[in-house]
Amino acid sequence: WAVAVLPSGHEFTLEVAADDLGRQRGYMGREKVGPREGMLFVFDDTREHGFWMKNTFIPLDMIFIDDDLRVVGVHARAVPQSIETVSVGVPSRYVLEVPGGWAAEHGVATGARVELRGLSR
Repeated sequence: WAVAVLPSGHEFTLEVAADDLGRQRGYMGREKVGPREGMLFVFDDTREHGFWMKNTFIPLDMIFIDDDLRVVGVHARAVPQSIETVSVGVPSRYVLEVPGGWAAEHGVATGARVELRGLSR
C-alpha cells in the first residue's frame, strides 16, 4: 500500500501493482472503487504503456506519471470492459487509476506534480 497526494491536495490510498500479475489483474472483476482509493501501476522501465479495461466494470481515469512525478497525460473515463488500448502516447513510469471523472473534477492535468508516499522507487 502507498499514498498519492495529487495537486488538489487530495490523498488517495493506493493498492500497488508492481509485478506482472498485479498489473495484468488491476481492477478486473471489481464493481466499485472508493472516492479516495486508487491503484498505482509501477513499471520497471519508462516507456509508453498501454492499458485495456477487459473485465473491469467501472469507469476509471488513468493518470500517466513520469520518473520526475509529473503528470504526462490523463485518459478520462476509460470505458468499462473495452479491449481498446488506452495510452497517452508518451513515456511514463507510473499509471494511477482513480474513479472516472475525478481528474477533471479536481484539475489534474498534464504538467501537474504528484507526490507518492510509502513507495520505494
